[in-house]
Amino acid sequence: MLIISNPYSGDKSGDKFLRETVVPLLERHGNGLVMDFKQTNGPGHAGELASDYLRSHGTGNIPIIMVSGGDTTIHEVFNGPGIATSSIKTKAEIILVPSGTANAMYHSLFPPSRVNEFLGGLREELINDLKAFPEEQGAKLYSVLHFLDNQRTRNLQSTRTRVVGPDGGVIHEVVSCVVVSTSLHASILDVAEELRAEHPGIERFKIAAGRSIRQWSQADVKIHYPYHIYDSSSQQFTLQTPPQDAADNPTRDVSIYSGPYAYFLTTTNVDRLEMQFRITPLATSLPVGDDEWMELLMIRPSRDPSFSSAGDWEGSEGIREQFAPKMMQILQGAYQDGAHVNMAYSATGGIVSDEKNTVVEYLRVREWTWLPKGTSSVAHLVCIDGQVLHIPAGGFVTAALLTGEDKADLSVYGGI
Repeated sequence: MLIISNPYSGDKSGDKFLRETVVPLLERHGNGLVMDFKQTNGPGHAGELASDYLRSHGTGNIPIIMVSGGDTTIHEVFNGPGIATSSIKTKAEIILVPSGTANAMYHSLFPPSRVNEFLGGLREELINDLKAFPEEQGAKLYSVLHFLDNQRTRNLQSTRTRVVGPDGGVIHEVVSCVVVSTSLHASILDVAEELRAEHPGIERFKIAAGRSIRQWSQADVKIHYPYHIYDSSSQQFTLQTPPQDAADNPTRDVSIYSGPYAYFLTTTNVDRLEMQFRITPLATSLPVGDDEWMELLMIRPSRDPSFSSAGDWEGSEGIREQFAPKMMQILQGAYQDGAHVNMAYSATGGIVSDEKNTVVEYLRVREWTWLPKGTSSVAHLVCIDGQVLHIPAGGFVTAALLTGEDKADLSVYGGI
């Protein structure tokens, strides 16, 4: 087993937790497991360590990588040399030890509502060992226990995001395994990074949200067929296919959604971005089965009945100021077990719980393209698993779900 420790992640306590708690636990229950402990020394190093390990691993047992860090550290593994391009064909299994700030993937794999059921199914000797740890420490051991209990792993999805310049050249190409976003979420991550030194915990994201909540992004989004739209009335997804009478239409392979956007993101492998912030709840409450999709959630203020003739929203701070409390209410709904998905506009633009005219548009897609318009700086940001990149004027972003031979064959101990 390769153990990758990011000693700089979160509150920087992860390395000590590994050495003093996790490694002894593996020694007690791992049946002579051979462990190679490596510390990262900078950005991207986790991916290099994982790649070197997989390249050197012989045939026989499936290689196992334990990752102590946050979602960014896991992201680095997906982007390791040869892993991102899937030239390394070796299947690998991952154990997560959450030592980051938000730990979106870990909390999605082990949601609070399912933990007791998971613990109740563990072997007695593991339960007895777990009882010796303080609750806060024990909560970080679920993936380790999942592994030691020989439970099945969950396959991990990934997407490839490209930032393309005005000349059509690819400026950045990044693989993601948690979230790709623009608009408010990208702005929040951009501001939150500036606040990291002063506010190392998740409180910095709420501070950043307060500073960014009044910003909208003017853009067009192309959604590639086929895709699904969630109907809150039936609580089902409806398949969308190209119009049959559009054979001569050069854009027949896509559906165009025009802005402005207050919120836009897609997730893979997760239904939440913090333990309680369940932003794409249908990923787990209405699972898709064996098919692979990205969960897409967007909020377009032009759907608000009170803004039907809003005029120049870019030049009117008042219009965006009026929408800000509604946006905050929607985000608070995500903290209420994903209640925002069923929040709707009343006839006068208030926020109510209803099945019609929902504020959130919820889709399942395999590919999308974001085309920013105008000069708004927030429209030219894209966040990829916490990494914020700039989209140049005249450029665009495209994200596509990786499948088949293009996807790294990685699975994780978790998913209860």
